[in-house]
Amino acid sequence: MNVLISSRWWCGSMLASALLLTAAGCGSSEGSGNGASASKEPKAKTEKGEAKRSKSEGSKAEGSAGGPMTLDGIYKDVFFDKPLVVAANTQTGAATNNTAVAANDTSKKTPADMPAEAKDPPKAASSGNAASPMDLIDRESLTNEVKNVRNYLAGKTTSASAYNSSLLEIAPEAATLAVLAVAASKHPEDFTWKKNAKYVRELAWKIGQITLSKDGKTKNSYDDVTESFVKIDDILKGSEPAGLPDADADKAFGDAVGGNLVAIMKRIKKSEEILKSTISSESGLKKDADKAAQEGVILSFLGAILTAPGFGWDGDAEFATAAMPLIEGGKQITEAAKSGNFALYGDGIAKVSKSCNECHPKFKP
Repeated sequence: MNVLISSRWWCGSMLASALLLTAAGCGSSEGSGNGASASKEPKAKTEKGEAKRSKSEGSKAEGSAGGPMTLDGIYKDVFFDKPLVVAANTQTGAATNNTAVAANDTSKKTPADMPAEAKDPPKAASSGNAASPMDLIDRESLTNEVKNVRNYLAGKTTSASAYNSSLLEIAPEAATLAVLAVAASKHPEDFTWKKNAKYVRELAWKIGQITLSKDGKTKNSYDDVTESFVKIDDILKGSEPAGLPDADADKAFGDAVGGNLVAIMKRIKKSEEILKSTISSESGLKKDADKAAQEGVILSFLGAILTAPGFGWDGDAEFATAAMPLIEGGKQITEAAKSGNFALYGDGIAKVSKSCNECHPKFKP
C-alpha cells in the first residue's frame, strides 16, 4: 500500500506520468465491464514500474537546510507545480509563455532551424549607394558649378601662356564639367542646354584628355582645347554648334571621364584646400557662406560618383565605406554654411580629411 501511495505522489510531480495515468485511470483501482478489462493489464504494468522506480529513486530526493530540494540531482523547481492543470491546458491546445519564448529564441537553434532572415541578416547598404548622386546636387548648385568651370576655362584659353601655366589644373576642372553634364542629362528639372548635355560631356573630357597627354603643352593642343571650349560655351548659351560627332545620349559618371579617378580626386582635393585656406573662423564662414555651401555640395556629389558605375572600385564595399565620410562631411559643410554653425563646419572638414587620408593608402588611383 505504501508503495502505491508513493507511486501516485510521483505521478502528481511529473507531467509525462500524469498524462499516462490520466489515460489509464490512475485515480481508481477498480473497473467493470469491457472498459475495465481493457485497462487492467496496462495499469498493472504501470503501477509495478512506478513502484520499482519509487523504491530506487525516492531516496535520492535531498536538499540542505534552506537550500533547494532536488530529485536525482535535478532541482525540484523545474517541475510544474500543478502538472495535471498544465496537462489539461496542453491537451486543449493552450500554449504557455515559456513555449512561446522558446519558439522565438534563435540563440540555441542551428542555422537549419532558423528562417532565412535569421540565418543571413540584411547587410548594410553600400555607403556609396546610401544616396544617389542626383539626390546630392540641386539644380541651382549644378548650374553654379557649371558656371564656375566655364569661367575657369575661359580664363585659361585666353592665351597660350595662361594655358601652359595651368596645364595640370585644367583636367580636374574639365572632368568635373563632364560629370556635371551627365548629372544635367539625368536631372528631373530642365536646363536650356539639357538636350545637348551629351556634347558638353564629350567636349569637356576631350579637353581633359588633351591636357593629360604627353603633347598637352603644345600649340596644337592649346588650339584644340580652345576650339572645344568655344563649342561648349556656345551650347551653354543655348546654341547647337554644327559638325559635332554624334554621342551616346547616356553614360555612367565614370564612363564620362574614361574611368579617370585621379582627375575627380584632384578636384575634391581642391575643394578641401579652398575651404581650409579661406575659412578659419565663424566670421569667415559667414563672409564666404555661399562659397562654402557650394564647395560642400560639390564634395558630396563627387564623393558619391566615386562609387558609381564606370570607376575602378565600383561595387567595392570597403571603398564605398571609405567614401562615406567625404559625402557626409560635404553635407555638413553645406549645412554649416547656411546656418553659420562653425563647429559643425569644422566637423565636416575633419570628416573630409579623414576620408581622403584613410582611403588613399589602401586605394591608390
